[in-house]
Amino acid sequence: MAAKFLIICGLVSLASATIKLQEIFSWNVVDWNYPDQFSKQQALRTGALIPENALPVGIERWKNKLFVSVPRWRA
Repeated sequence: MAAKFLIICGLVSLASATIKLQEIFSWNVVDWNYPDQFSKQQALRTGALIPENALPVGIERWKNKLFVSVPRWRA
């Protein structure tokens, strides 16, 4: 019984390892949607916004929406 389970687990892991994900979108920096250009420039100038510090760590899809989580690791 245990041998069958191990064989099935091995086959599943082998099959999943051969599937390659297709990259659809990619970006180097996350851009934020500010209400106006002045507010965005002010945030960049004061250091309240540092685009290079934004690291997206989680992506979830729900219906036709995409949610990207970007935790605040740095200021």
